[in-house]
Amino acid sequence: MTKIIQSEEIEIGAKMLQDGQLVAFPTETVFGLGAIANNADAVKSVYSVKGRPSDNPLIVHIADPEDIFDYMIDDDSVRHHLIDDLTKAFWPGPLTLVVPVKPNTFPSVVTGGMDTVGIRLPDHATTRSLIRATGFPIVGPSANISGKPSPTQVAHVMHDFDGRIGGVVNAEPTRIGVESTVLDLTDPRGLVILRPGYITKSMLGAVVKNMPIYMGGTIANNAEEAPKAPGMKYIHYSPDQPVLAVSSEKLAQVLSELADQSIKVGLATSVQNVEKYKTLVESVVSLGPTIETATQQLFAVLRTFDEHKNIQQIVVELYPDTEKNGAYRNRLIKASSTVVE
Repeated sequence: MTKIIQSEEIEIGAKMLQDGQLVAFPTETVFGLGAIANNADAVKSVYSVKGRPSDNPLIVHIADPEDIFDYMIDDDSVRHHLIDDLTKAFWPGPLTLVVPVKPNTFPSVVTGGMDTVGIRLPDHATTRSLIRATGFPIVGPSANISGKPSPTQVAHVMHDFDGRIGGVVNAEPTRIGVESTVLDLTDPRGLVILRPGYITKSMLGAVVKNMPIYMGGTIANNAEEAPKAPGMKYIHYSPDQPVLAVSSEKLAQVLSELADQSIKVGLATSVQNVEKYKTLVESVVSLGPTIETATQQLFAVLRTFDEHKNIQQIVVELYPDTEKNGAYRNRLIKASSTVVE
């Protein structure tokens, strides 16, 4: 039986981690599946419990911003000052920095055998206390079965892992709802966004004014190249039911066609569309009035519809291709079997 750990019981969670057990923990983005990062066997169990490919590296979570320099090769003054600027602006927060890893700091299973590591300082005081009490950083991929929607609530973690992990730290649903932006600081061209998130390119550019910032691409599932960060390779975020991502302009047409075929649809759409389309679908859920609410609710909506016995097709409104909508679009498109724009 997986223990629900209250915030005042952090020492219990820390002891579990020190003993090599897995403990799920809250962040501002999604819940993470934690293992102490210096225990290779514990980290391997993260991969096995999730069903995660072994070349998909893990992000390491720290408790204080200056800790990053303890675990990286700090031999470049430009990079050092860059990290200072970025961490002052965005930490604690949803930004992961990929840096050269200091040899013999973490087992190779943490880094996927690469010479870099992603490090982040989560914006959740309880989790930072958990890391401090543990005495060493913890890895923390999303606490879900690999390939499925990420967990934004304790109930999601328990659905996937009850009885399979030691504990989960109790907390309210996550504030942002999608994983962190991952920024590579080791590319000779400049800064590379390996995974989009809440922190956008323009937000980064406002802090880093004299260095180019590029958007990194994804890697094919069957490619031999190993990813530098999670989310670059393999299927992600997909529920068991098929997901159709449909642009706002095409939504009415697609829903009418599905209704004509008597296909029972679960629809997630902006609040202004709920009344408009409710007669065409089996169930409709509002994504709220803003892109922030839509992003925060996306994974929870996919999980809800996946458990709805009458739904044959999930349809989710795909918002326009703007920088602000980037994280939402990235996760929804990855979760979808078909995209209609």
